[in-house]
Amino acid sequence: MNQRLVEEQGVSEPTTSKALMAAVIIMGVLIIMGVVGIIGVIVHRVMHPKHASQQIATEHGSFSRLALPLARGEHILSVTSRNDGLMAVTLVQSGSERILLWSPEEGRIVSELDFGTESSIAP
Repeated sequence: MNQRLVEEQGVSEPTTSKALMAAVIIMGVLIIMGVVGIIGVIVHRVMHPKHASQQIATEHGSFSRLALPLARGEHILSVTSRNDGLMAVTLVQSGSERILLWSPEEGRIVSELDFGTESSIAP
């Protein structure tokens, strides 16, 4: 009677838990997805190279000079860069202000907004 019980214990194979088997399968799938993702990124970068910005060298001494039209007693309050490449230069004189939009690439003033002079347009 004990002989049958001993035979059953000796013949049985070790069983792996279902949770462990599921974890191994999930990790294998994640490793495969990671390898495929890395290969995809490498292929994308090879097919779509990012071009470096080109800088054009200028001749020595060839630069444009801009003389701001400052009135007597006027000074620069602030200079702010904008997203479109222009620079907003705020000029202040006793009680009045004006803003110049300057294009450094072209070396010229694009527009001017004057807060000190009265408008010629009637309200």
